[in-house]
Amino acid sequence: MGISLLRTDEEMTDIYNKYVDTIYRIALMMLKNVPEAEDATQTVFIKLMTSNAQFESEEHMKAWLIVTARNTCKDFLKGWWCSKRADAESVSEQTVLPDAFRNEIWGKITALDEKYKLPIYLYYYEGYETAEIAKMLKTNHATLRTRLRTAKKKLKLLLEEGIEFE
Repeated sequence: MGISLLRTDEEMTDIYNKYVDTIYRIALMMLKNVPEAEDATQTVFIKLMTSNAQFESEEHMKAWLIVTARNTCKDFLKGWWCSKRADAESVSEQTVLPDAFRNEIWGKITALDEKYKLPIYLYYYEGYETAEIAKMLKTNHATLRTRLRTAKKKLKLLLEEGIEFE
């Protein structure tokens, strides 16, 4: 039984409250900017409200929101605004990250190439299995496992660079 196409205000509020943190973290990871992540998060939920998508389950809806967040962020990064603004270094210096995102590991994850960030996040932070992530991101399962393995190696190297030996 699918979730109704017509969503009441209460249903949308429940969906928003349940998934807003996940969508926001994905947007912040990809965009590295608090105001842009907030805009992208808002856009994802507007897309949900205006879509006629029918979901098979809660997991299907969550996957739709995650993929929509990724695509929204990619579109934002390709947009004219990103090409016209100051370089990323000066923008990130002006942006204050929430305390939850001011740790060394999160910083290293955001430093990874785009193809590694979302799989790492979905696997370690959201607890998805590799087969689920591959299906969600429309990637070959073996390719996804290779990307996770490569991302772990890169993260290890990035974290080891920060260690000072006496």
